[in-house]
Amino acid sequence: MFSLETARQALLNDGFVDLEDTTVGDIVLEMERRDFPYLTPFGLKYCKRQILGDERIRDVIESLLDECSLGHWLRYRALPGHIECFRRGGKEAGLRVLVVHQFCKDAEVEIWHGSHLHDLPTTEGVRSLHETTRLELEKAGCTAELKKFQSGGLIIRDARTYAEIPEGYAITFIFAKPDSLSTWPKILLANSPELIRLAVSMETPKIRLNFAIKDSSTSTKP
Repeated sequence: MFSLETARQALLNDGFVDLEDTTVGDIVLEMERRDFPYLTPFGLKYCKRQILGDERIRDVIESLLDECSLGHWLRYRALPGHIECFRRGGKEAGLRVLVVHQFCKDAEVEIWHGSHLHDLPTTEGVRSLHETTRLELEKAGCTAELKKFQSGGLIIRDARTYAEIPEGYAITFIFAKPDSLSTWPKILLANSPELIRLAVSMETPKIRLNFAIKDSSTSTKP
C-alpha cells in the first residue's frame, strides 16, 4: 500500500523510493513497440496517463518540489561501469530536481543509498551526466543496492543520487523547480493544434511543462 509519508522519508533519507510496481514493464512495452514516439499525440497521452496521471507520482513530486516543471524526457539505456547522477552538490545543493524512472522488463539498477547527501568528486560522463567511482561512494559511507526488475519497475530518485544501469533501460522524466530550469533547453513540440491542446491539458496547478512550440516559419528546404 502506497504511503506518501513513507515515500517522502525514503527520498529524503535514502535518495530514492521504489514504488514496487510490477505493471510498469508492460506499460513501457507500449512505447517500445512504437519506437518511443515521445513528442507525438501518443507520447503526450502516455506521459499524461502514466506519469502525471499517476496519483502516487504526482503527490510525491508536488509534496517535495511544490511548483515545478517537467523539463526533460528521454530513454536512458544500460551503461555498465558508469555510476551517474543528474545533479551534483550534495546537501548544500538541496532537493531541487526529481527523476522518475520507468524500467523495462529484466532491467537492473544499482543505486547508492544516501549518496545524494555527499558532494563527491565527479567527471563529465559519456552522456553528459556527472560520474563518480565506487571507491568515492564507499569512502563517503554510501551503500549500494542492486534492484532487478523482472516485470519492470518504478523508481522516483533525487537527481543527486548516484546509480548505474547495467541491464535494460529506463524511460526517464525529470522534474525541476523553476530556478533549476533556467539553463535547460525547451522541449520543442511541432506547431500542431492537437499537440498544443494535449500539452496544455497535461499541466496541473503545480506541475508545468518546459515546452515550446517550433516556429514553422523558420523551417528550411533540403
